[in-house]
Amino acid sequence: MIEQTEELVTKAGPMGVHIVRPDGDGPFPVVVYFHHGPGLDDGSKESMGWIAAWGYYVISHDRYHRERPWMTRDNMTEEEGKRFFDILLGTTDDMVEDDLAAVLGYLEGDPAAGPAPMGCIGFCIGARSVLRTMANHNDLFKAGVGFHPSYTVTEDEDSPHLAIPEVEGSIYLGYGTEDTMQPASQQQPLIDIVETLEHGEVEIHEGADHGYSVPGGRFHQAAADLSYRKARAVFERELD
Repeated sequence: MIEQTEELVTKAGPMGVHIVRPDGDGPFPVVVYFHHGPGLDDGSKESMGWIAAWGYYVISHDRYHRERPWMTRDNMTEEEGKRFFDILLGTTDDMVEDDLAAVLGYLEGDPAAGPAPMGCIGFCIGARSVLRTMANHNDLFKAGVGFHPSYTVTEDEDSPHLAIPEVEGSIYLGYGTEDTMQPASQQQPLIDIVETLEHGEVEIHEGADHGYSVPGGRFHQAAADLSYRKARAVFERELD
């Protein structure tokens, strides 16, 4: 397995990307990994490795690079911790879209990265980015996976869930019954839409909490095992 970290030039300044992919020249199908709210921590990198082991080129960008490079819950200062949710929500969809443009530009220049169709997977707030990416770039992204999604159904006129009926491809969403931070009940309109898609699936895992799919913290082995199997099936259907 090859693991590397690079720094890209964006209009908002330098942005780090972390890549995990199989050995060899490739090209390998691409999966863009939108990390969870706590940042690209060690648990996230471990899960990137699981996906790469299936034969994919997995790339994640630093959501919080405008704050400072590679900030995570584990390395935050006390002051950053107090502002955490302001930082998380202050990283807008437009900012994520700009960052994704830089990632796509980088992928075009890496011969190990395969062409479209691509996949994307997101955790917590990253699942919101998955929905936006599938809607905004459905010509490129045909496989979307969201684990313990957050802020996907809002009162805004452009709430992320509203564009999903027009999306082509496969979507899988996984929730936990013990998630009180962003419970499935708050996202029922999205769940209803995904379940109407030809290749849409939603599961609510008994006993799993928010963050159940990322090693460390509230990791739930049984729920994670099932969710990653479903994610793999989605990627194999659309990308292989």
